[in-house]
Amino acid sequence: MKTFLGNEIQENTLGILYLCEYNYKDNTMKVGTVIEFEEPFQALQAYATIRVPESQLAIGQTREKFEHELESLHNKLNDPKWVKRLAEYL
Repeated sequence: MKTFLGNEIQENTLGILYLCEYNYKDNTMKVGTVIEFEEPFQALQAYATIRVPESQLAIGQTREKFEHELESLHNKLNDPKWVKRLAEYL
């Protein structure tokens, strides 16, 4: 499995935090930094305390659930309509 930027994800990863930048001019979002976590709670804690509202998170208690959540997030990030609607919540 790979990150949104195309980098291999470590086998023990159960959480990924994407630090993103939203462009309000053309309603696009760029993933800038990827942080991997072995523990889902650590990922959630980082997401909750980071001051980047565009950040996106995928976690799972098992590798299978994590991969499902990450695939869903990638699909959303590739959907221009979803990205545009996200601006309403930022």
